Amino acid sequence: MTRNNQLSYFSLTEHLSLWQITKLQTKLKLNNAKRDRAMNSIKVKDYMTHRAVSFSVHMTVSEASERLLISHQTGGPVLDEHKHVVGFLSEQDCLERMLEDTYQNESHYKVVDIMRTDVLAIDEDHSVLDLAQTMLTNKPKIYPVVDSSKRLIGVITRSDVLRAIDQHHHAIYEQGHRRFV
Repeated sequence: MTRNNQLSYFSLTEHLSLWQITKLQTKLKLNNAKRDRAMNSIKVKDYMTHRAVSFSVHMTVSEASERLLISHQTGGPVLDEHKHVVGFLSEQDCLERMLEDTYQNESHYKVVDIMRTDVLAIDEDHSVLDLAQTMLTNKPKIYPVVDSSKRLIGVITRSDVLRAIDQHHHAIYEQGHRRFV
């Protein structure tokens, strides 16, 4: 409970019996548990992008940059020949290398040379709420979604997570509003 909730709760409890206080506490706990169950039931598979931009380890940085520009995405997973996620490539990675290539007047780098290999991938049954918490503390804006064999099945972005939570909030509002109308 926040400080404001505590204050209003305590001022309310001054006029209630012990039985009424216990009943109120139980109701608050049930509402919190119901909210947590509902939020954990929002799964990544329901909001992820199935047709994500991805890259081959053998692709040139120039080809990868063009693919990013066409897709309007800020990055994507790098796949091996079996569609396993082996890395991640971002616009930032491409920008740095393309700038260096421009100064040197050559372009010979491959995606495998600049990709990050410390990829944070998740499975499709992952909770959107848990992912939102992770996104608050970790930098990735895009998470590859993989199956049990670590093969790419999609990606989920920060915008997708925000949309999922926003839709959930609207649904709760609509349910609550219908009760009073």
